Amino acid sequence: MNQHSDAIPVLTDIVEEPAHAPGAQPDRALAFLDQLEMHVTAAVQEHADQLVHNACREMEALLLEQVSDRLKAELPALVSRVINEHFRGPHRTN
Repeated sequence: MNQHSDAIPVLTDIVEEPAHAPGAQPDRALAFLDQLEMHVTAAVQEHADQLVHNACREMEALLLEQVSDRLKAELPALVSRVINEHFRGPHRTN
């Protein structure tokens, strides 16, 4: 009656994984290394993008400051010239 019951595993039996072929382990290692490489590449690329964007913002702020300073320095002469040209004309001598 219980002749086949010995072949059925019970919770106390240890079930081992089947042995892998000799080439199976390096394939898992290569897959892991490929995933690691992709992850590191993505992280480095994201960091590089952040650095470039920050540098662009800093350059833009510096350029804006330089242009603003030049405009402040040149604005009085520009206003004076435009007013003179308007009332005297570019070729008037009065």
